[in-house]
Amino acid sequence: MRRLLAGERLVTVVGPGGCGKTRLAAETVAGNGVAPLSFVELAAGQGPVDDRVLAACGVRDDPGRTARERLLEVLAGRTGLLVLDNCEHVRDDAAALARDLLRHCPGVRVLATSRVDLGLPGEAVLPLGGLDPDGEAAALLLDRARQVQPRLPGGSATESAAREICRLLDGLPLAIELAAAHARSLPLPAIREAMGDRLGFLVGRDPTALPQHRSLAASIGWSVELVGPAERQALAALSVIEGRFGLDAALAVADGDRAALEHLVDVSLVQYDAVDGRYLVLETVREYAGRLLADDARAAAGNRLIGWTAAVAAGARPGLEHGDVAVLRRIAADDDAIGSALRGAVRSGRGLDAAARAVADLAFAWSLRGRCALGRTHAEEVCATVDPPPPLAWARAFLTVYSGDLEAGLALAEDAAARAAAAGDDRTLGRALILTGMALGFVDPAGAEPLLTEAAERAARVGDDWGTVEALQVLAYARLFRGDHAGALRAADEALPGLARLEHPQLRAWDAAIRATAAAAQGQYAGAVAHGEEGRALAMSVGEPVSAVGAVLPLLHALVATGRADRAAAELAAFRSFLVTHPGLGTDTALTLGLAVVAAPGPAAPAGIAAARALTAATDEGTPAFAVQAALLQGTARLRDADAAGAAAAAAEAQRWAGVVGDPGARCAAALLGCAAGRELGAPRAEEAHEALATAAELRLLPVVADGLDVVAGLAVDAGRPRPAARLQAAADRLRDALGAVPSPLAARLRETDGPAVAAALGGAELAAARREGAALDAATAVAYAGRARGRRGRPASGWESLTPTERDVVALVARGLTNHGVGEQLLITAGTVRTHLRSVFAKLGVANRAELAAAWSRQDA
Repeated sequence: MRRLLAGERLVTVVGPGGCGKTRLAAETVAGNGVAPLSFVELAAGQGPVDDRVLAACGVRDDPGRTARERLLEVLAGRTGLLVLDNCEHVRDDAAALARDLLRHCPGVRVLATSRVDLGLPGEAVLPLGGLDPDGEAAALLLDRARQVQPRLPGGSATESAAREICRLLDGLPLAIELAAAHARSLPLPAIREAMGDRLGFLVGRDPTALPQHRSLAASIGWSVELVGPAERQALAALSVIEGRFGLDAALAVADGDRAALEHLVDVSLVQYDAVDGRYLVLETVREYAGRLLADDARAAAGNRLIGWTAAVAAGARPGLEHGDVAVLRRIAADDDAIGSALRGAVRSGRGLDAAARAVADLAFAWSLRGRCALGRTHAEEVCATVDPPPPLAWARAFLTVYSGDLEAGLALAEDAAARAAAAGDDRTLGRALILTGMALGFVDPAGAEPLLTEAAERAARVGDDWGTVEALQVLAYARLFRGDHAGALRAADEALPGLARLEHPQLRAWDAAIRATAAAAQGQYAGAVAHGEEGRALAMSVGEPVSAVGAVLPLLHALVATGRADRAAAELAAFRSFLVTHPGLGTDTALTLGLAVVAAPGPAAPAGIAAARALTAATDEGTPAFAVQAALLQGTARLRDADAAGAAAAAAEAQRWAGVVGDPGARCAAALLGCAAGRELGAPRAEEAHEALATAAELRLLPVVADGLDVVAGLAVDAGRPRPAARLQAAADRLRDALGAVPSPLAARLRETDGPAVAAALGGAELAAARREGAALDAATAVAYAGRARGRRGRPASGWESLTPTERDVVALVARGLTNHGVGEQLLITAGTVRTHLRSVFAKLGVANRAELAAAWSRQDA
């Protein structure tokens, strides 16, 4: 205000009744240190405006001149600020006076307060609204309440009640002062309850107050008197919308009367936000306006609103199925109007068919923006009033699953499938099968695969690109849960043609998340980071949280695995604020797991606490894939914290959850952790560790292979074989270098004791030679060497089962035609040792020469 007055000669403060326009004007004048020419109240007295201003300025009238002429004569030589307060009911006369003052009195500036601007050229308008209900408004309420009730208790309950009251009063200072006056005889919660009848309750007791300030109803009625019948009718119709609304919704409800809408904005009965292009009828005004509606007029306005909603939803459906960001923004802007339409249809029982169609059409609008809980509420309310047709039944199931209620969602999906089958609606049936497979896939991914395969086939037959892509991507995740990364990528690749046609940001985010997850598991960390960043950006572009989480988790894994834990922490911190405002299926648990992933390389105790929280969250939610990861993180943290028994228990927990989803890779990681813990407990479970290492190698889970080599190296240390241990450690280092990875927390823990033990047992030259030999081994050769170095085991005296791992490797290489020297180079043994192994093999198998051995191997291998 002060800035405007410094540069403008006419400033008008515009706002709804009771927002504090007069107080702002008075404070501004006092703060400027300017003695106003006069502060003229135009609402209280009677008579012409010119006479009232003349009298307020202390100027005597002149019988030979009009009041205007006399005023202009006197003020022409003066400098100062003239305040015209409450101009709305004398707008034309006030505007005419201000125009002449600006023209004939160069030293005069005019500050006007009004519910409608004066409409003059060069007028600077300052819109004024209510106070922040959670800030200044609540502080004002408590201050005024303590003036009449000094013993008003403090504390969070009082502050919370104050904020609730202020929200219901739109932060309007007049309404707040009227409410606070009741604190003399009522507690704040009782005042809050009385807000159900704001207009009747908020009546002042000050007989000197201006008429429009004596009650909330009088304040609003003062503004309503400024408009005609058409505007009152439009305002009453707009009262059926709770919250903000766009121009199209306003015109639909107001029966197309654009002029009435503009006039309502002019007199501050409707607020217009030029930033987001939406309108708002304050709750206090909306309650007043609603009382102007007759029953038939209310029904007509509600019918127009639900009809508009159904038309908007039907028009948006194609764009929503493509994830069109512009369509999503359009729906988001009309959220309040759409919600008002649906609630109005449910309350009145009118327009329910239109409401059912709208909910089915808008399901994606809620899910893509992380508003599934809101959409689910609307779907359930409409379903409670109608026998849901298949699309509505599917929408309710879809929103229930994506809001995180898998158990209820599974039952609703099965119901939707049955309804669709009975109606012959193959499109909806396919989509319902996707939901069934998704809900089932969290606990039984193998059992979900046939459903998802059928869903993809049905969707393809009816030309449903969204259904085809969704089914294949959910199928890919079912395979990821089971550790079948190659199968997951095949399903994702099969979805690519449909994905290209849709150009759907969220489904593209899921594709990137699938590829990031597979890449991280196999140690392809650069790809995991690239895909993870791509998926996160795509998901956040539409505000969809579930696919965003799917992309962020492998991104965090890859960053931590490559020694960039600080960056991972920064990425997660930035992402958390998004999830706070965009909740969705599994996002809370995933966030907790992400915190555990990032904490894992840090101090053991905090890492263990974070992992324990993640395990609890995953267990409570019933997401085994998250539970197995959390259990592994917890077990490693416990091992690092010298709690071997706790680590062994966590490894067993991870094994159990891995068995639930059928993930062999997770079982391998759990077995290795169990072996590492068992070593410290005197029961190393060596056979399981060797089997886990071999299985991880077959699955191409190279990060697990690297850890497995370190675990088996530790077993060699325990058996007094430091040279094989040194070779295996060097092979693990080579593998991590190839992956661009740092030692995992488990490997780092093992090296703390095993590294010094190996160095102490071998001389410098021998240790260096052993490490060179190990560094020459690629992953496959290192795994084979680990098997040969495991020591004696009980075997039969003859036959193939009697051969040691090294002897089997010798036979395989001889069968390929390698000489003794070539076999030795491959197996890191001398040619003489190869001859010794061959003599043992000949005896065990009953063959006389290399040719018979090769033939026997060929038959056995076949």
